[in-house]
Amino acid sequence: MSGNAHLLWKALKELPRRHGTPWERLRTDLERFQDTAFGKAHGFSSIRNELDFRESIPVSGYDDYSRWIDCVAAGERDVLPCGEVLAFERTSGTSGGSKLIPLTEGLREDFAHGMAAWLESWKDDCPEVFDGRAYWAISPPGIQGGKTAGGLSVGLEGDGAYFPDRIGEGLAQWLVLPELSGPATSVFSETAEKLLETRDLSLISVWSPTFFLGIDAEVARLRPGKTWKEIWPKLALLSCWADAASASWIPEVEKRLGGVRIEPKGLLATEGITSVPIGGKARLAYESHYHEFLDGEENHLPMEELQVGTECEILLSTSGGLMRYRSGDRIRITGFAGNGIPEMRFLGRKGVMSDLVGEKLSEEFVAHAFVRAGARGFLTADADAPGYDLWIEEMDRAAGVLAVVRENPYFRQAVDLGQLAPVGTRCLRDGWTMALAVALARRQGCRIGDVKIPVLLKQGYPGEVAEWLG
Repeated sequence: MSGNAHLLWKALKELPRRHGTPWERLRTDLERFQDTAFGKAHGFSSIRNELDFRESIPVSGYDDYSRWIDCVAAGERDVLPCGEVLAFERTSGTSGGSKLIPLTEGLREDFAHGMAAWLESWKDDCPEVFDGRAYWAISPPGIQGGKTAGGLSVGLEGDGAYFPDRIGEGLAQWLVLPELSGPATSVFSETAEKLLETRDLSLISVWSPTFFLGIDAEVARLRPGKTWKEIWPKLALLSCWADAASASWIPEVEKRLGGVRIEPKGLLATEGITSVPIGGKARLAYESHYHEFLDGEENHLPMEELQVGTECEILLSTSGGLMRYRSGDRIRITGFAGNGIPEMRFLGRKGVMSDLVGEKLSEEFVAHAFVRAGARGFLTADADAPGYDLWIEEMDRAAGVLAVVRENPYFRQAVDLGQLAPVGTRCLRDGWTMALAVALARRQGCRIGDVKIPVLLKQGYPGEVAEWLG
């Protein structure tokens, strides 16, 4: 292990050990915060077991928490069941607007315990990642953070701020940190130049594979004809999204890496962690939070009754004050770790579905069509037509994508009956992923590196696409 990684490892080892099951830890928090405004409103003092918990606190989304968060932002104390709020971070994603999520010391410890499990798995499975320096995607925010009315900061300086101070300091020692001084669009060139100064690069951790490919385009310009493994012989692993809408980008990433292993990233959001990658599989992050599972009818599924193949949505209850919070992530159970903890695969975001005339096209299905056809692009829905446009990089692959989409019988019938207009096709020009990522980052108030390039843009997006790509 290199000296740069040692400080981080030491800080993780010194984390206070967590005892008990996720429910037992949550139960302690319910007692601790029963006198907060949220705790009083939801009867924390009367909660004795998990059934009481479900009956006292409804399944909630951000809108259900917004009035409580507004009070915290205004400077009120003892509002949410989480202790002191240190700052707010903005959410990201392709649906909904920007949201402020409270960051607390407890939530930072939640993230740290997930990170500890993740890095422990690297120590066992790929120890070479610690032999050199690491790059984690830390990109400039899409909009300025500023302060709330109560004086709390909005926006974090980097990924290290998600963790307790000593761990953040250790992470900073290990990381290659480009000085991002230019506009958002210069992040790729500035990062590539910094990485090329780092001869012992051993790990890359980014969110979207398209963000990696943005850096790669600059690396290829500066070192033409070389793969990443040829440039950085110590590079052992790339961690990035590899499921759902990100899957179609992985073959190109593999080609450019030149033999470097790719590890699909776990489900980690601003609100909390659902899974961590352990031994190449996404395992429930039980050491971080209390998780619940809902089936397609929104019925509660006990963890012990989950089976391989079960598809469900995840609820999070975290030390950041969000209880029974809808993550919006849909997953499929793929197996179980030795202690019965579920392993999973990300399917897509719940509710990302287009249904203009009853065709019911889901994000998962459209992503599958692009992967099957070996194509990249996205589908946009136009309610005025009504119909769809297929935006695609290589026009000769359009027929393959549409052939798979037509396997949806409702879509095929709607087109054949004239309920939907024939699908239009439009060619994407070079640089479209950056144009779309920048636009989404600005719209969402998030960092460019956090943006997932969507495969399905629903009603409300199509009129802006040409402007975004213009």
